[in-house]
Amino acid sequence: MASALLDNATLTAVQRITGQAPTRSRDAVDVDLVAFENYVQARLFYDDLVVIDDYLPQHREARRAAFPHLSYVNPEEFKLQEISDLANAASDKIHPKIQGGNFANPEFKALFDLLQTHMVCTWDIASSVYHLNLKVLASRGSDEFQKYGAVATAMFQELTDARSTGTRIRNKVELVDRFGKPITEGYTVPDAKWGSGESGPPSGAIQAFTASLVWVANRAMYYTLAAAHLKADAFLYPIRQAYQQHYLSQSFNYDANFPRRVVSQLSATLARDVAEVHNGGLLSAGAIDLPVFSAWLANTCGDPLAALHALEDIRLQKEFVEAREQVSELREIYNDGSLIDANKKIAKISSRVSKVSSGMREKYSIKTTQGVPLTRLVNVYNAFAVLKGLPPLPKIDAAIKIPQFLRDMKREVGFAAVYRNVMNDLATFGTLGHVRDILGRRVEVDSNAITYSPKPEDPKFRHAHSPFKSPM
Repeated sequence: MASALLDNATLTAVQRITGQAPTRSRDAVDVDLVAFENYVQARLFYDDLVVIDDYLPQHREARRAAFPHLSYVNPEEFKLQEISDLANAASDKIHPKIQGGNFANPEFKALFDLLQTHMVCTWDIASSVYHLNLKVLASRGSDEFQKYGAVATAMFQELTDARSTGTRIRNKVELVDRFGKPITEGYTVPDAKWGSGESGPPSGAIQAFTASLVWVANRAMYYTLAAAHLKADAFLYPIRQAYQQHYLSQSFNYDANFPRRVVSQLSATLARDVAEVHNGGLLSAGAIDLPVFSAWLANTCGDPLAALHALEDIRLQKEFVEAREQVSELREIYNDGSLIDANKKIAKISSRVSKVSSGMREKYSIKTTQGVPLTRLVNVYNAFAVLKGLPPLPKIDAAIKIPQFLRDMKREVGFAAVYRNVMNDLATFGTLGHVRDILGRRVEVDSNAITYSPKPEDPKFRHAHSPFKSPM
């Protein structure tokens, strides 16, 4: 039997989609829909979904009541505070820097690369003074602007998640212009077309966004270490999944292009791809194309909250019971030997996997004017031997009774991290038409919430000066 670790951000996204929690902006709804699908797939393909029970105390019981089918882990009992301290120490070493309009930190460059998103800062005139503003590098109204804007807005919501844990994230950012000159009080914009080029403080969005980036890094590292510690596969909020790829590639010394290949280059079905091996048999990656189960459920039920309840019924259908058995069998094969040996055994069950996955695509797909929408789920298994790249994890007291859903905690086994291509999934949800409307019908916007909606910066004017703006 296999367990998956969910983060609280995913559960909050599910509650926003089902109308149980407000959203800060409709611009982030599609990223929440990807997280909603993440939750649905995790519930369908894993025997147990594990949640760290560290939500705000005043909302903890309500969260548990909203998700009664999940298994909750006491963070104190399993020494998860030690893991949180490790993540905090690592994220404290990240010092956000924006130079020449671009985020200069390698961590953030890698994140934007994996999200296929481009963010820039420019000087814009307001009340005859130049202020730095955060923008998405795309033409107004383009598909890229819609997708980049959705990711950026969802990123801002990370600060809400930080507050839900009682955490205050530092928002200091170093600003340097394109010539390498620090931007401090009294800075004058070079080659400005308006007045003397007098500058004022940067927009609040820049500090909020950089704080959000640091929190994404912190949570991705925390849940990665927690998943390795609890011997559970990691299912994280989509943006965190992308950062997790960077973190693991750095920790385990993957080859430089591996994170990008994980999302973009694995081919279509589990039957062919799960046997692909990297790094001397210590790393295995596979992909499967699946129907958008949340779309099928919503279309069938007419409501996302009803779809969530229907999910508990369809996971008992024969094909999903068999799929969970195959996930468990695959995990045991990985845990009991080298991945090279495992691939030989995997070939024997590939026909069963192919039959089940193709049956799901036929039964649980919906048809749109653009065809049958699919979403690709990528699973990367990291053998126990490769985990030496992570910081030392705490030892569990032998006297503590391990719950059934953490049955592997005392074994030396690896763990898997599940990824998806966020941009592709956003495009997929954009093709759902009226089903997309059904999925979003319960979303409620908090009219009192502070929101940041990045403006577009047309790429062809990226480095141009005008009477209204200048490059950083």
